Amino acid sequence: MTDPAQVVRVREAAPGDGDALAELHARSRAVYYAAGGYEVPAVPDAEYRETWRKMVVDSRLAVLVAVLGDDVVGVLTVDGSGVFPTNAPHERRVRLVGIFVEPGRWSSGVGSALMGRFVSIARQGDAVGEVDVWERNTRALRFYERHGWTRDGTSRPGPAGADYIGFVHLP
Repeated sequence: MTDPAQVVRVREAAPGDGDALAELHARSRAVYYAAGGYEVPAVPDAEYRETWRKMVVDSRLAVLVAVLGDDVVGVLTVDGSGVFPTNAPHERRVRLVGIFVEPGRWSSGVGSALMGRFVSIARQGDAVGEVDVWERNTRALRFYERHGWTRDGTSRPGPAGADYIGFVHLP
């Protein structure tokens, strides 16, 4: 029998999840940015926490969390309402604002469970999925490509002189 603590469940974020999600996001991005030669804090400040608290309750966004047992181990933020700019405003797009997983849980299926949920949301809306990935985050680039995403030819400036590269996932 499968240990329930090892089964990834995906649920909607609750208003009380904001601080935990800010902490998870800060830890995750600190690791991948450091791997690309750019340092960011691994601990969120008050403003960073408040941003996550607001996102969790923003009805224009879908914030979903991945849970193993009682532990929140991943987060997916989806924008189908135009809160974040899109690379193709003339198309029906759903923006994957980000998938972030606890670094100790990378390559364990948590990110894939969240990605599966995103693809389902985009398909239900008959929309193109869209995401920007920091070009030095080679782990994330491989993750998106494995999950059927392709580069769309767009980019925007990112930190440390490295761009964010646009990707799309067709319905």
